[in-house]
Amino acid sequence: MNKIYVGPSISIIIMLLIYGCASSAYKKMSIENPEKLLSMQDSLLTVRKNDESILEALVVAHNRVAQKHIKQDDYISAISHYKKATKLNTADTVSRHGLLLAEGHALLKKGNKNGIWDGIEKYSKASTLYPQNGEPLYWIAIAYTKLGDKDFDLILESYEKALSLELDSELKVEVEKKYKHAKERKKKLDSFWR
Repeated sequence: MNKIYVGPSISIIIMLLIYGCASSAYKKMSIENPEKLLSMQDSLLTVRKNDESILEALVVAHNRVAQKHIKQDDYISAISHYKKATKLNTADTVSRHGLLLAEGHALLKKGNKNGIWDGIEKYSKASTLYPQNGEPLYWIAIAYTKLGDKDFDLILESYEKALSLELDSELKVEVEKKYKHAKERKKKLDSFWR
């Protein structure tokens, strides 16, 4: 029986195809089933710790899971996933932005005055990462309202800045509603003191 010899160039091509297919499968999994990919993180990092596509897929998976926790108001779990993502890729601005927002939300949720000021600082830092995104400014307005809803200049200015920037449609409706409410309250207060 004759043996077929596969030269090094063909075996390298086969390996690249296998890794390429595996990498695209991990990318797909990071979007469609991020929890499953994260359950394999330790094994993947042991075997392919220097594979950029694996690291990228894990960062995306952590970010997606963190976003799910944000929607459930579970900021501690969201912070944990964003921290894991930033550890895998310190330059990833999506992870850093999400981490700052989640930390701000956690501080705002506690409700104490110093925590709210710290939350405003987190939101301000988040706004520098994506200056065109109005969401951090919306949260700054919410934080100022929690501090005392009578400092209308800071509250209204934050809402106005948020509205002048990019917001997803659902959040934009919320910001417009709260902005209108704050303007009405300011008007009532001003007319009361005249």
